[in-house]
Amino acid sequence: MIVDLLKNNRERIISIFYILMPLAFFCSVRIFNFIIFSSAGLTLIYLFIDFKLVKERNRKAILLLLIPFLLILYTLIQDIFHNDAAGGWYFFETYLPLGFFPLMIAVIGITDQQIRLTKASFFTGCIIAALLCLGFAFWKNITDHDRIVHNWSFAETMKFYEDHPIGAINWGFFLYMEFANAVHFHPTYLSIFFITGIIFGLSFLERSRRINLLLITGISLLTIEVFLLSSKISLIILLIIFALAAIRIIYRATRHTRYVVIATIAAITIALAVSSPVAFYRIEAIIKDLQSSNSNADMASSNLHRLQLWKNAVELFKERPLTGWGLSGAEKALQAATHQTGSQRFNTHNQYLMLLISGGLLGIIFFLAAYSTYIISSIRAADYIYTVFLITILLGLLTENLLSRHAGVVLYSFFNALFFIHLHNRKNEKI
Repeated sequence: MIVDLLKNNRERIISIFYILMPLAFFCSVRIFNFIIFSSAGLTLIYLFIDFKLVKERNRKAILLLLIPFLLILYTLIQDIFHNDAAGGWYFFETYLPLGFFPLMIAVIGITDQQIRLTKASFFTGCIIAALLCLGFAFWKNITDHDRIVHNWSFAETMKFYEDHPIGAINWGFFLYMEFANAVHFHPTYLSIFFITGIIFGLSFLERSRRINLLLITGISLLTIEVFLLSSKISLIILLIIFALAAIRIIYRATRHTRYVVIATIAAITIALAVSSPVAFYRIEAIIKDLQSSNSNADMASSNLHRLQLWKNAVELFKERPLTGWGLSGAEKALQAATHQTGSQRFNTHNQYLMLLISGGLLGIIFFLAAYSTYIISSIRAADYIYTVFLITILLGLLTENLLSRHAGVVLYSFFNALFFIHLHNRKNEKI
């Protein structure tokens, strides 16, 4: 009876999974793991009910999706050979979604309707998280206004508070760590989530005026919060996305409405500049640091500190260019080279460099080859939402180890597998 119930409600149950999973990304690891294990159990049940499901899925698509996971598996083997199996497994656990999501989505399948449900669910999750951040910031400003907020303990941040007073509003509760603390996210990762939500929100436009109004309101909220979070790479990604969207909107506007559209876009741009001056202050800080002759990595500047990390990573790569250092070995070697003490996990703040020192040249080459396949396939299929998502992750990897942290790896592995398998299962589509 239970088997018949599962068979008869298969698509409904799978749709519920595709609604819950994107929301789980915003939850604690325990809640996320509960949904993951429940989904894994459900997948196994369906395999026992109808084992032919495995044979119906294309092995080539699954293999291409598993390349990043296989590379991580290789770096784990490196750790084992260097007598650090425990440390390697500790880091390896973070990457398990790279292997789990492709296999699970390939088995349970994905339809056009489920793709829309997943994007709508994630967009809704972003809006809820954004409202929580704003509500928390206003509440802290009312109840704890006089406290000095040491976000990141960077001198540049504290200087901004002194130079940009805004009446009764304490900017400290609306920026960086303090602002993202309501949902327990790192600001850069949260801004990447919000940008992905913006991309998905844009894909639903042009359905109806009422829905468009709600979507535009939500997109505007997420845009403002990305500026408040002030992640530098996220701001660059956001500007690229909105530049492309603005060109498309202006191009499609009629001759009578084109000037109104241009004026509206200009007004939004000016409003963002006025309401979020800290974002432009941080961009200015980057330029000053790059022009500075001071190479002291211990100074209170995130930009110079990153440059020092990248230099150290390049030197480590030169020592083992082919094989790499392994998962745990790479982070330990980088920690020693940067003279960092304590138990804090340490990374390159650049995923490409991390792949380079952990897996060597072969690792980075195979990763980029697989990623190029995803992008080329999405462009060939004219799936531009997927294309923009891939480019967003690609740019995000320049300044953050997105694939080395839970929030980043679940976002990438889930949606990449979702879009790629859906693309490949379309009629007459080739990879």
